[in-house]
Amino acid sequence: MIVINFIVVGLLLVIAQTTVFMPQVDWLPAPDFYFVLVAFLAYRLELIHCLLILFPLACFLDVLCGTVLGSYALICFSGFFLLKTANEKLPIREPLYQIPLIGLVYLAVHYLVYQLLNFLQPDHLVPWSWSPMCIRTLLVMLLAYPFFFFFEKVRTFSVSNLLPWNRIRLRTDNRRRRRT
Repeated sequence: MIVINFIVVGLLLVIAQTTVFMPQVDWLPAPDFYFVLVAFLAYRLELIHCLLILFPLACFLDVLCGTVLGSYALICFSGFFLLKTANEKLPIREPLYQIPLIGLVYLAVHYLVYQLLNFLQPDHLVPWSWSPMCIRTLLVMLLAYPFFFFFEKVRTFSVSNLLPWNRIRLRTDNRRRRRT
């Protein structure tokens, strides 16, 4: 249930990002909602659930707005694994330190993917500029806290059972057996 709910939430975020908040590809205040979801998954969910959620999300991102196929998948998975390993290795688990780490990983992953794509296809890319990327990084960091709150609500809703299966108690012993 948690995988299905987060896939739906991720698809809605990608649709909102690509239709409403990004009228042009190089629009400066275009927020990257998907990366906040990737960061939440890296911090809060298990690996198998995260991979089941990220694969359709990355495919959907590549289909809707990928100029070079596979670039958003590379961004999603490399950002996820960097945040996951940093979360496991760092001794500090406070949300105060997690949000700047999201910004740092976002900037580093986008820079490395840009350099890789610039090496492979130099004619297809908009020139790199630090000031727009720093503004987008600040947007991702500002959106992290409210989206983490929303994603936590979705996670608790997904974990709680809608059907009362846990309320049905089957007795494993014989009712007619005498208690001593």
